Amino acid sequence: MLSLASAPCTVARVSTLDATFDILQCPSCGEPLSPADDGATCANRHHFDRARQGYVSLRAAHKGKGAPASGDTPEMLEARERFQAEGFHDDIAAAVLAAVPADARGWLADLGGGTGWYAAQILDARPELHGVVLDASAPAVRIAARAHERLAAVSADVWSGIPLRDASVDVALRIFAPGSADEVRRILAPGGTAIFVVPHGDHQRELGHGLKLMKVPAGKADDVAASIPDATLVSSVEVRQRVELSVEQALDAVFMGPNAFHQDRVKVGAVLEGWTAPISVTLAVTVVALQVD
Repeated sequence: MLSLASAPCTVARVSTLDATFDILQCPSCGEPLSPADDGATCANRHHFDRARQGYVSLRAAHKGKGAPASGDTPEMLEARERFQAEGFHDDIAAAVLAAVPADARGWLADLGGGTGWYAAQILDARPELHGVVLDASAPAVRIAARAHERLAAVSADVWSGIPLRDASVDVALRIFAPGSADEVRRILAPGGTAIFVVPHGDHQRELGHGLKLMKVPAGKADDVAASIPDATLVSSVEVRQRVELSVEQALDAVFMGPNAFHQDRVKVGAVLEGWTAPISVTLAVTVVALQVD
């Protein structure tokens, strides 16, 4: 499990970041990006910084969409890190890996990929892949930059647009992350695979009793499976389990996601303390894999 206090970058990791310039494009104008002093630039002279922690920041305002999103906070990342360390997402990670072609090679893009927890496991199992995590959260990509020697990290608001070139990616992941299916299709190379993890309507539903938590609409997996019209549905696998959580683990389940922006941990904790532990919670998602021609 990765820690928020990560080790310095190695030469191999810097080289992976340099290699991503083969697929990166300017988020402001769409022109290819090239390395520049302390960052990246395009033919239209838009400049972006390269952070000393080993990632490139491609954050830009998009017309009509306001300022770019800031992404998950350090507290949210720490909650997710603890939850994943307990193994609660291991079955989901295994299903995602199973959806990646065994002979996959080229570039893997983890869109809204946070700390790179899923991407790093895929790279371990698919040695011909190189990866890039794109996420709006600067604290997340600082960790992702050190998650795997073949994984680069880019700070970017992929909700507004994915700063990757057309047909440049062989495997695209969207795991618990919203975004445009059209953009995913645009970046996929011929024969490429898109993998989505979509929560069910009853995912973590027990935690909503007495709490005003965000709800997942039913039928979302079917919508995702049909979201790229010219793609072939390769697989649609339901991952469902019941887990027994302590109060602290239940709090992490709530506060590792977008509920953290709308809830107070102390107040939610006070409600959960009145429940009988362990708290039995449903984890239910569908892993959808689509392949384009």
